[in-house]
Amino acid sequence: MRKLDWIDMKRCLVILLAWLIMPLVGCAAKEPDAVQPDEPIAIVQGKEFCIQNSTGEYEPMFLNGVNIGASKPGYFPGEFGITEEDYSRWFQEISEMNVRILRVYVSQMPAFYDALKAFNTKARQPLYLIQGVYMNEELIAQYSDAFGGAGAIQDSFYSDIQKAVDIIHGNADIEKLPGNAGGIYTSDISQWVIGWILGVEWSSDFVIGTNTAHPDQTAFEGAYVRTENASPFEVFLAGAAETTISYEMERYGRQRPVALSNWCTTDPLTHPNEPNPEMEDAVSVDPEHILATDSFKAGFFASYHVYPYYPEFLSYDTKYLDGGTPYLSYLTELNGHHTMPVLISEYGIPASRGIAHANAVTGMSQGHADEVQQGEWLISLNQDIRASGCAGGLIFSWQDEWFKRCWNSMEYENPDRRPYWLNVESPESCFGLLAFDPSEKELAVKLDGNSSEWEEEELVIEHDGLRISAKSDAAYLYLMVEGERYDFARDTLYVPLDVLSGQGSTKYGNLSFADGAEFLLRLHGPEDSALLVDAYYDVFQYDYAAVHDFFLPVLGRNEKDSGCFDRIYLAMNRPQYLPETGVTTEFERFETGALHYGNGDPESPYYDSLADFCTDGNCIEIRLPWMLLGFMDPSQKQVMGDFNTLNAIEGVSADGVRIGICQSDSRNETPMELYTWENWDMPQVHERLKQSYHILQNYFAENK
Repeated sequence: MRKLDWIDMKRCLVILLAWLIMPLVGCAAKEPDAVQPDEPIAIVQGKEFCIQNSTGEYEPMFLNGVNIGASKPGYFPGEFGITEEDYSRWFQEISEMNVRILRVYVSQMPAFYDALKAFNTKARQPLYLIQGVYMNEELIAQYSDAFGGAGAIQDSFYSDIQKAVDIIHGNADIEKLPGNAGGIYTSDISQWVIGWILGVEWSSDFVIGTNTAHPDQTAFEGAYVRTENASPFEVFLAGAAETTISYEMERYGRQRPVALSNWCTTDPLTHPNEPNPEMEDAVSVDPEHILATDSFKAGFFASYHVYPYYPEFLSYDTKYLDGGTPYLSYLTELNGHHTMPVLISEYGIPASRGIAHANAVTGMSQGHADEVQQGEWLISLNQDIRASGCAGGLIFSWQDEWFKRCWNSMEYENPDRRPYWLNVESPESCFGLLAFDPSEKELAVKLDGNSSEWEEEELVIEHDGLRISAKSDAAYLYLMVEGERYDFARDTLYVPLDVLSGQGSTKYGNLSFADGAEFLLRLHGPEDSALLVDAYYDVFQYDYAAVHDFFLPVLGRNEKDSGCFDRIYLAMNRPQYLPETGVTTEFERFETGALHYGNGDPESPYYDSLADFCTDGNCIEIRLPWMLLGFMDPSQKQVMGDFNTLNAIEGVSADGVRIGICQSDSRNETPMELYTWENWDMPQVHERLKQSYHILQNYFAENK
């Protein structure tokens, strides 16, 4: 026999190593050893959600917590830009807010589970997780039938469920695909996972499409789940619940409570005064039709997203208007319908400058709440959740999410660039208790009326005994006006702003401007200052005047260089007919161009998060949101083009903003100079806990 030489030995070693590691390569999850069922960490007992304590007993817990999204500035959620260090920091802050529950909507990257395990291993009190499993919304839009596409939706959903089960047990190797989490998962956090929430906010079309296509599919019988009086869509959900429970039992011998995602639009109640019944009250999804067999010990709970301002029946259903608040009345009826615990898995108030809707009774708004009001309203909602008998409430959301869009502003943004700048006009971007303030360490301008943070090179122009300087960040254009010849409370100053060459007005009353101004900043004391828009460039009138004939004709709307400037509005609600009371509501709009006076320095005891301008003597500091100036993407200097000519809202490139300054009695043409900035992709930000966080921290310390 030939003696093995060194080359042969190396070949043998390679073969041996390959043989050893082959079982680990390309596997979604390793096969666990044979398992025996363990006691669930959490169970449902009647209307209570109970968690196992250190002695093995089940104790009822009111579920106070937060929802954590998958994005931060500079990233869409499918890019999963949040790091393990981010999560570690956030978990500590969430714990210090005196809540115990986290909820995520989809499986996260391994960093999330690694950070949670590391935190809980050392924490005096662990954070519990409710793991969500989302559905492929592209498939939903394509088929509008849960059983459609030859089972495409079902297959995708069930596969994601099984992956999520393996992930929480630290036993998954998942290929990272675009828009999806993936990687090697080794952190077993299953001992802290207290439940599943399966699915999304169901659209009426999807539910109706499923029910219509499969009228005979009305029963399900599994080892752990069965149905009674179920619709075809509820049968689909029962199958998803069965998949979740059976897969985890077979592989890991564990159970935990399960909920099927739901919201007001598909709740099991009736709303006779809902003005949009074909969308908001057309069909029900009732968790009571999906039941546990004797083998499913952990039990079902109900999950609903409920906000105080939407749908409209929360303002107008007469049965919710007698005593208490409509929110409390609705939750009381909803909880009364159920035999299982009801978790309000989303409730929230955005601390945004813009507004999209308001409750007609309480005024609790989708936007234009300062951070103090955000905290106070969240407490009020939490108190209503408790008073209604529900099992808990999860705040939406932990962090602001810049990528999100809102119905009344999304048309004015470049959808491909939303994560790269903060649109404070969009409520959906500002739900968080954690803010991402622009600039790496501290604000570019603290907005306290103090000129000390401004440099001489930031001066744009001097005119009429006035100086105006400019700087900017990912949220605002900042201006600073200085002068000695005016009285801010008595005199009026004007700042023409030109964002789009070739149009705008070169005049206003007796004033004249060197360039056509699309916007005119009018500064006249704390109560009467506003940003105005050239009538030809008034996108609100463009969108709504033609279809709502109750708007008076606006002078100059179809004429360039008219010298007419309008107030700037956001739409809040179109006219709606209320079928129960026979009333038609009026069109609602909000003057978003009106400027709010206050101190914008977060470190000041007088901090006002809605502040637009502040003065101290003869210095005025102003911050103007980018969308208010027509920018669809300030990171690339993209501004709305001439929509009257294009007959569409489209972005065009801009050089920057040309700026002037004058007083109301100026007789000379106002010169204007260009202010510009460097384009960016990754915004510079620093984290800040909002005032609402600290308000809630104190509340939850006494209401755990």
